Amino acid sequence: MFDDLNSEGRPPARRRTPDAGRPLSDREVPLGPPSTVLADSLHAWLDGEATESGARRGESARDVDFWKRLDDDLIRRRRQRTPVGLQARIMAALPMHAPQIITPWWRREMVVSPTGALAAVVTMMAVAAAATALMMR
Repeated sequence: MFDDLNSEGRPPARRRTPDAGRPLSDREVPLGPPSTVLADSLHAWLDGEATESGARRGESARDVDFWKRLDDDLIRRRRQRTPVGLQARIMAALPMHAPQIITPWWRREMVVSPTGALAAVVTMMAVAAAATALMMR
């Protein structure tokens, strides 16, 4: 049995389980406040079912301007082309070999040069001589 260490003397809270008779379902949740809801006339204009002048009636004129600016921007971006040679520069910058898996230092092969081995032996002999000298005093 597990102790509830966060209860602070209160009885444990009951977990809510879904009712067996009630089916689980997804429901649509609005993303913003009601002021961001677009008018039906604006939806009809965006779908091509109404004219722009019909969509500009009321308070939706600002929304129509936004969607027209967005459409102009999208048209301009669709006309943009990649500079010549950019794809070749990107492909040239990619490595030609497959990346290798980085292994931790304790699993790597240990390579010792003769100079490094000689330095390690001399250091160990010096430490052993110093320890022996301290013990003999």
